[in-house]
Order: sequence, then C-alpha cells, then structure tokens
Amino acid sequence: MDFFNFRLFFLLASAVVCCSADILKNDKVKGVLGKNVKFNTTFDGSEYLSLSWNFGSVNIVTASKVKVAIANAYTDRVKLNKTTGMMELGPLNAADNGMYQLIIVTQELQTLTGDSELKVLEPVSSVTITSDPPKEAVESNSSVVLTCTAKGSFLKYTWLNNTVPVVADGKRLILNADGNILSVKDVQRWDLRGPIYCRAGNDLEEETSAAFNMTVSYGPEKVVLVQTPTSSVLATGAMVTLACSSVSSPDATYQWMHNGAPMKDTTASITLENVNEKNSGNYTCVAFNAKTKRYIASNMALFTVIEPIKGTTITRVGAATPLIAKDSSIQLTCKAVAGTVASTKWTKDGVDLVVSERVVLSKKMDMLNISMVQREDAGLYKCVLKNAVNSLEGNYTMVVNYGPEGIKMVGPKAVEITDRVEIKCTAESYPVATYSWKLNGTKLEPTTSMFIIEQPSFRDTGTYTCTAHNPLTNGTASSTHTLAVKEEGALDEGLSGGAIAGIIIGVLIALAIVIGVVMHMRKKKDIPSPY
Repeated sequence: MDFFNFRLFFLLASAVVCCSADILKNDKVKGVLGKNVKFNTTFDGSEYLSLSWNFGSVNIVTASKVKVAIANAYTDRVKLNKTTGMMELGPLNAADNGMYQLIIVTQELQTLTGDSELKVLEPVSSVTITSDPPKEAVESNSSVVLTCTAKGSFLKYTWLNNTVPVVADGKRLILNADGNILSVKDVQRWDLRGPIYCRAGNDLEEETSAAFNMTVSYGPEKVVLVQTPTSSVLATGAMVTLACSSVSSPDATYQWMHNGAPMKDTTASITLENVNEKNSGNYTCVAFNAKTKRYIASNMALFTVIEPIKGTTITRVGAATPLIAKDSSIQLTCKAVAGTVASTKWTKDGVDLVVSERVVLSKKMDMLNISMVQREDAGLYKCVLKNAVNSLEGNYTMVVNYGPEGIKMVGPKAVEITDRVEIKCTAESYPVATYSWKLNGTKLEPTTSMFIIEQPSFRDTGTYTCTAHNPLTNGTASSTHTLAVKEEGALDEGLSGGAIAGIIIGVLIALAIVIGVVMHMRKKKDIPSPY
C-alpha cells in the first residue's frame, strides 16, 4: 500500500469518531534553530489502528503497528516511536514554527487528538560585553555602563562578578528592565574587580561571555614614610634611608621634599650617605597617581645631624711646675678637637667634683680653677663632654707635693748594753722624705727612717734628733728622742707591782682558810657526849 492509500485508510478510519482526548504532554513546545525537538505524548502504547502527525494541512507521518509512512519533505527530519507516538523533528528551521496535531484511532474506533504549538528559537551566541568608558575608570569620579549584547530568541541576562551574581541596589548598581545594561555610579575599586561575565540565555540554552576586566584607578592613599635608623639625631658621616609607600593603582610616583623644597629624587626610597649638618631638617614624600591626578603627602621625617665629639683632653694652663700644697694654684681646661658640646661634667676619683670657694668651675664648665691646692686635691680628674650622638672623656692626674709634716719618733727610753736598739722616725710627705740623724747635736751616718744600734754602749746615751726633708717642697721637720744605755741587769728592778699585789692577795686567802678550819674544830669539841 503506498503512502496515499495508507493515508486514505487512515482518513476513513478516523471518520468514525466517538470521542477525543489530550494525548500530548505540552501544548507549547520550544526548539532551537538547527537542533531537534521532541513532541512527547501521554499515550500508553495500547493497540491502535492508526496514528498520524499533521502540521497544519500537511501530513507529516502516518503509521500503524506494522508500517510507518513519512512524507517526502520530512524523510530525513522525522523519527517516530510507533509505540507511544512520540515524534522527534529536526534539525529545525524557521518554517517549522506553527501548530502540530497528533491523531490516534484506537481498536475501539475511538479517536484521540492532541495539539501543540512549536516555537523555533534562534540559538544563543555572540555574547559580548562592551563598556563606557572603555576598559578604564577612576574610583569615585567615574560612572561605568556595561552593555551585554547577544544573538538569540527570548533572551534573559545575568551578570556575574567572578562567580557571584551581581545584585543591583537601585542606587549605585542599576540594571535596566531587560537586564542587559549594568550601570555603576561612582565606581569603586572592588565593583568591577572581576572578572565580570554576562550570561545570556532562554529556556533551552545559555551562553556566557568572555571575561571582562575593568581597570579602576584609585589612590594614592595611606602614604607612609619610614626612616631607618629612626633616631631624631644622627652623627655626621652616618647613613639614613627614607622609604615611601602608598596604596595606589597604578603605582604612584614620588616627589621628595627637604624643608619644603623639591629634591631631584623621584624613587620610592632614597639613601643619604655620609650626612652632615646640611642634611638636617624635615623630609616628606608626595605620591602622585597619573591616572587619578591626585597628590597625597606623607607623614614627616625630622632629624638633626650633629658632629660627634672628638679628641677630648684636659690641659693645664700655664707652666707645668710642681704643685706645692698650700702654696700653688692650678687651672685646667677641658676641650674637644671637634664636635658640638651639649654638656660638661667633672669628676674626681670617680665621684662628682665638689666645688667650693677654692674649687671653682666656669659658667661653661670648661675650666676648673683650684687655688692654694691641698694635699687632698690630688687624684684623677675627668671631664665628660656629651652631645646627642656620643660622649667622650678626658683625664688628668693631679699630683700635690706636701710635707714633711706630722713627724714622730718611736723607740725605747732605756736599754741595757746587751739590748738591740731600734728608733723609727716617720713623717707624712710627698714625695717620700729623706732622713738625717744627730746624737747630742752630732751628725750620724744613717739616712733612712730607721736608726738601729746592734750593741749599744754607754756613749750611745743621749738625745737623738731626726730631721725629715722633702727635696721638692724643700720643707723640713724634726723630732727628738732620749735614750739611756745602762749596765746589764740594771734594769732588773725585782718583782713588779702587779706581781707583789698578787702574792699579798694569795697570802690573805690562805690565812682566811686556816682561821676557818680552826673555828670549826673548836665548835665540835663543845658538843656534849650522850654517854
């Protein structure tokens, strides 16, 4: 049976209609141009006499359980499931838009029908983002409009910042009614940090644009200057580094200022080597963003360059003649070869110098005057010169010559001819005194402080005179001592008074004991006998 006769049979069978039912799942079907679409049914696949799909007045396909006939125009575009009646049509073209009808005649000669409208949609493609201004904006100064364009039917648009959907707030972030235009007012650096995507689609498919990146220029801000080392006072010859940083896109350029005047340096950091007093003052850096046209100044670095103290010495003014106690005066000056002196301090023997009417310091503390020096003025003097970068001290050892004074002699008053004799003469003196001796006015040979007679004779009796002499002060002092030399045993005068007193006390104690015993015995004889 050819297709015409098969279709005629179908028409005759369908002429006997007792009832109809909706046997299609959807009364509206959408398909994509160039792709296939399926018309799904709700038919349970029971026995039927005939099945036919029509497009308007055009019969597309007619089938029975044993045979399927497809119109020539649809031979390569239609697939039919004979059991359920599902038809797959494609690839679709624009002429496929319209109403489709399924007619099934059952074994009971019941006719079942279903109608569905097909809309052929244009494929989604060419999803593209354009911006105004293109690619670059200035934070807070610019408003940006992003437009998403695409090809396709019944399109809807979604904006993504990376993977997060962009949510319009109606104030700064605004979407038009179609959703394909995103306006950003007073753009901020994070608004379009992205990448930004536009996703266009309909009920059947969607496509995402290429990544879009908007460069938002901002800054400079948080401009910070760091000084290394951080000291506010530097020594001449030192090195100092000044580093400037800021938050800026694109990176800022820098202009350095010294005491308000521009420097030639434009790098982010500068190093000042071998600084001197001319480098003292305040420093700032000014950051500039060529895109935003904004200038921001940093905090201020302030330091002073001071020359370190060098070559501190204490110098005696005038002739360096020996100092004689109670006769000489001295003037000392404390100076440095180089450097700025901020303070001066004097010490003597490790403790602060005590000033007095005799010991006087000048107002500038650089000169010390001691009038009529005393022996206690001798010692180690130091002056410490100090400024903010260093301190240095000078030393001077003061020697005061004095004496002799406080002379005294120590020795026996009387000796026997067999005794060894030592007479010592001492005197306080600096430098150490020399000594001379005389006996009864006659000069003796010894020149030391100790006069020794190994075996004295009667002619060694007399008055000894010791004279101490300080060769530097030319001072002398004398003392005398009388010595008597006697025969052997002449100095043995019996028991001493102490020994005699001890003997007497011992005799008295013994006598008391004897008297006590006698009295006790007499009492015993006076007791009457009991017999």
